[in-house]
Amino acid sequence: MTALADTFIAALHRLESDRDTDTIAGLFAEDASLSSPLVSYEDGGTEAAKTFWSHYRDAFEDIASEFRAVTETDGVAFLEWRSRGTVAGAAFEYGGVSVLEEADGKIASFRTYFDSARIPRAHAAGAHASSGEDRAARAEPEIERTGKNNGEDDLDTAQRDAAEQRAKGGYS
Repeated sequence: MTALADTFIAALHRLESDRDTDTIAGLFAEDASLSSPLVSYEDGGTEAAKTFWSHYRDAFEDIASEFRAVTETDGVAFLEWRSRGTVAGAAFEYGGVSVLEEADGKIASFRTYFDSARIPRAHAAGAHASSGEDRAARAEPEIERTGKNNGEDDLDTAQRDAAEQRAKGGYS
C-alpha cells in the first residue's frame, strides 16, 4: 500500500498545482466509492473520482496539502493532512484524515473527514454531487481555536487520535 499512498499524494499535489484530474482519477478502481462530509459517490469508479476531484480543485483559487502522517495496515492507508489556500482572495486552512482502501493495486474506497465549516463559502458550490446539497455554503467559516495541544484546535486533536486508534485496529 505504501506505493499507492505515495502515488496518491503525488497525484493530489499535481491536481492542486496543475489541475490534473486524470492522474488522480486513474488511481481509482472502476467500482470505487468516494465520500467526504460534503459529498458521497457509491460505486462511481473513475468517472466519480474525476468529478469528485474536479469539484475539490475548482472550489479553491489556490490549494496545497501537506501530509503529517501516513499509516497503513492490511491494505488500508490513513493519511493525516493539512491544506492551505485561498478563496475569493481570503486565506484559509483546514485539516483532516483520509482513508484509502486498496484492492488489486487501485483505490477501492476513499473516505475523508474534516470540519466543513473550516472551508470558506465563496467557491463551495463546486462541491456538490449526488447529495444534491451544498452543505459548505450553509456552514459558517469561523470556529474558535482553543490553543490546546501546541496550537492545534480540538478537531486536529480528535482527528489525530481517531487516525491512530483506527491504525491500531480500533473503530472498525
